[in-house]
Amino acid sequence: MDNPTPDAGKPDQEALPGERRTRLSGAWTAVVVGLIALVVILVFILQNQQGVQVSFLMFSGHLPLAVALLFAMILGALIVFAFGAARLLQLRMVAGRARRHGS
Repeated sequence: MDNPTPDAGKPDQEALPGERRTRLSGAWTAVVVGLIALVVILVFILQNQQGVQVSFLMFSGHLPLAVALLFAMILGALIVFAFGAARLLQLRMVAGRARRHGS
């Protein structure tokens, strides 16, 4: 009564042509996501054209609100990238020491 189907236990079934994920399909997915993000950013910029006073350290000036926010986003992304890169370097150094002492 509780007989499983013969294919239920086989997770390694052959993929049909066109079902496998390839580098090209990944690239197309990235292009589509990038274009959607570009459209969203463009709409954001077009809807936020009013000028704002921006002061940062010794710099001061007027910028459109969208441009000021995009600069802040880019600066934040650079900071996150720098901390991530430092952490990866730290982990690689620890792994290298462990390999040298382990062998």
